[in-house]
Amino acid sequence: MDIQKEVYLLHEDVAEYDSWLKLILGGTLSLTLLLGVYLLYVDRTGALICFGVTVFDALLFYAILPQRYQIWTDRVRIVLGRPFSINLPFSNIREARAAAGTKAFAYRGFRFATSSKTVVEIIRRRGLNFVISPANRELFLERLAEAFKA
Repeated sequence: MDIQKEVYLLHEDVAEYDSWLKLILGGTLSLTLLLGVYLLYVDRTGALICFGVTVFDALLFYAILPQRYQIWTDRVRIVLGRPFSINLPFSNIREARAAAGTKAFAYRGFRFATSSKTVVEIIRRRGLNFVISPANRELFLERLAEAFKA
């Protein structure tokens, strides 16, 4: 008789965003929006294109930037904009550790780190590794270690 292990959420942390990243993202959206407003008086077609680019960029940022990091009983889940998420099963995670802030900028693997202050590196057994940046790095690593032991 096969007994299924109950799967539930153990810990959730929001993604930490550095102020420079917020400025870059906001500046990108503001630039195309303001250009669209200017073009309303010059070229309506160009204005519509700029507004379309602004909406597209906003949706793209929402879809690919991490919102939350969750630790479940069997996996780590990176929650992106709905309905997107990435699941990292514990069976494929070798270790998770605090990492240098430079890995938020340059890393051979998947970079979901949005802050250079709270970088966590997730080393996988197979596939590319991940870097993430939960708001409370120490608590996240502590809860993840507890989940591995359980």
